[in-house]
Amino acid sequence: MSKMAIKISSNDPIGKYIVPLRKYTGLGITEIKNKVENKDFCAETDANDIDDMENLKGLIDNLLTLGAEIKIFDSDEYGEGIFKYQEISYSEFINNIDRLKEIMEELQDYDDALTDEF
Repeated sequence: MSKMAIKISSNDPIGKYIVPLRKYTGLGITEIKNKVENKDFCAETDANDIDDMENLKGLIDNLLTLGAEIKIFDSDEYGEGIFKYQEISYSEFINNIDRLKEIMEELQDYDDALTDEF
């Protein structure tokens, strides 16, 4: 399963990022603070689930509005069971969402066409 993840790298106080991260992850304040300070992944999601990707986009947009410096990572699902992350740009992230939406629409159209045949 492919995953998308983010890291926050900022010199600003971490406190202003806690609320959106806590809403998204459900993690405790100390755990979020440790992840940000240690440059660990703060949030990750299934890259093949459009709803999860949209939620992650909302988090990223919120954090960017707050002034956070976000690094977005995409995993290689064929990394022999170990997720090997590669940094991608925000525009690549948006392209992934758009591509996923197109695939979902095509699958729905295909499903509708099969249903109409019967």
